[in-house]
Amino acid sequence: MKIRTRTTLWVSLAGLISSSVLFLIVFFWGLDTPYEFLDQELEIRAHTLADELGRELTAGVPVGGETLEKFSHLYWTRIYDAKGQLVFASRMAQEIPLPMKAGDKGYLIRTDIPLNQFYSGENDEPTTFWNRVFTLPVSGIPYQMHVARPVENLMEESIETAFMIASALLATALTLIVVGYQVAGKILRPVQEINELTAEITEKTLKKRIPLAGNHDEIDDLATSLNEMFDRLEYSFLQQKEFIANASHELKTPITLLRLSMEETLQDEHLPVALQEKLLAQENALSRISQLVKNLLDLSRLELSELLEKETFSLDDLITSVVEEFQLLMQEEHLNFVSQLGGALYLHADREKIRRMLINLLDNAIRYNQPRGEIVCRTEMDEGQIVLTLANTGPGIEPADQARVFDQFYRCEKSRSTARGGSGLGLTIVKRIVELHGGSIAVESSSPTWTTFAVKLPTGPPL
Repeated sequence: MKIRTRTTLWVSLAGLISSSVLFLIVFFWGLDTPYEFLDQELEIRAHTLADELGRELTAGVPVGGETLEKFSHLYWTRIYDAKGQLVFASRMAQEIPLPMKAGDKGYLIRTDIPLNQFYSGENDEPTTFWNRVFTLPVSGIPYQMHVARPVENLMEESIETAFMIASALLATALTLIVVGYQVAGKILRPVQEINELTAEITEKTLKKRIPLAGNHDEIDDLATSLNEMFDRLEYSFLQQKEFIANASHELKTPITLLRLSMEETLQDEHLPVALQEKLLAQENALSRISQLVKNLLDLSRLELSELLEKETFSLDDLITSVVEEFQLLMQEEHLNFVSQLGGALYLHADREKIRRMLINLLDNAIRYNQPRGEIVCRTEMDEGQIVLTLANTGPGIEPADQARVFDQFYRCEKSRSTARGGSGLGLTIVKRIVELHGGSIAVESSSPTWTTFAVKLPTGPPL
């Protein structure tokens, strides 16, 4: 699971828990609050009735006149004296019997009487009464005030309120998920950019660095650490390349001297045959070592320097001259060379490096061909690029090896390559030359028939 998804889930879960706690607090508070308001209202009404009852008793007028009924409008009211005798009953109390439960808490009584009997515009649902019994002193004598008020079904209202809050909670959760996902994406965007930039940095592009946002936060610290690591890697790679270049250069001279000495010794006609055979074998080994050192030196120069001495020249003319150099070798191997050159195709590039690329490709095509095989060379224009393809018959390259043929010292068949004198650097040099020119190279092989190398190079400026 990605960090962005995990962050979204954690943020949404935290928000959902907080909202749920708030929901429960509001819900349970909402269950009691309406009844608390009703208790306060009924208590005020009971005190009002007690005050009016006291005035009537003081004035000596009959109890239960219009004033008490006026104060009892829309209330169910019964007043009992200290002996438990009914002193006053409102019109609603005369029509509806409600049980009296003494105590300090209110209670609900459900009836079958429709609500619209008391309130206009209401529905015909059964009425529920909220009751309170108060013991209040009137002229020094305790009276019981049983006061009730018709109310709607508060439980149904509470359930409806809970459903509304739950719906709001669900909407809040969905909002948290969407907002959390967007916020997590924004927070992690710098990390994603660092990941993309890091993926672009290879041994060929170690000079690239990750730009700092300037926020002085953890992301900047990560970028700084990675840049320092790339500095160390670049230094190590540079040291390695310089070592190979220096070693190859130092080995070149003594190997050349050994070969010259060996050739001079072989010219002695009085050497025993057995010794001549041993010297010839050693000379062949020195030749392979010399070729390997030369390839290492060339590759090191290409790796350490990206300078190109570009000029505009005919690619087809250059191919023709390289093919002429290999003409005798192809005749010895009885190979048929087929030329399908595209004509006047001009390339703006480093002529000597392109020549080296062609030599390596053609040498490979000859080296790994079959007896009386064939080599086909073709050039053409495709979408503003010059495409050079060189195909040869032979054993082919297995699919598992095709992705690695350009790696240093990689050889598909070690025994065959050693017998042929290959070093495993020719195609590496080819690829490096192509990359320096901003081109690309690919290989296709249908074992055991044809192997084709396709090189795409950008054309130069017009003549």
